[in-house]
Amino acid sequence: MLVAAVGILSSCGFHLRGAGKFDLPPALSVLQVKVDGSRQENNPLLVEMKNVLRAQTNVQIEESGDAARLVLYGELSDSQVLSVTAIGKVDEYLLKYEVSFRLVDKRDKMLSPPQTIRLQRDHPFDRLNVLAKEREEQELRRVMQRDAVQQILRRLSRLTLLNDDADKR
Repeated sequence: MLVAAVGILSSCGFHLRGAGKFDLPPALSVLQVKVDGSRQENNPLLVEMKNVLRAQTNVQIEESGDAARLVLYGELSDSQVLSVTAIGKVDEYLLKYEVSFRLVDKRDKMLSPPQTIRLQRDHPFDRLNVLAKEREEQELRRVMQRDAVQQILRRLSRLTLLNDDADKR
């Protein structure tokens, strides 16, 4: 039965999430990745993006040079109360994560319009288990950041560069 299930899943094109490679446009075969406004060398968003680019694309990452730049900016993480109990205590939060990106050439000319990724997740809160819920919230925020990076790569793989039209003329 297991072999039959695997055969059926593989024949319908099913792939595990994150298991595939992204084919980026040839103009992005060499890329710089920067986080605008961050002075941290080990910015978690930057580290995650570089790791995913190395693992799931054929992109060569450069620290400087003439390569196109993927600029990540406007990273926001927020929460708001989603529901309360009958006695007015928080029962559930809505976690929000947002990050924007743009693609520019070596002269800072736009290669694609700026885009924004917005994610949100419900997070139940338990007053009796505060420490565990805080750790769970931190992990949920990391997962949202990973999901945003995956969405950025999906968008980059479908991208038509603004300079492509000018190059064809």
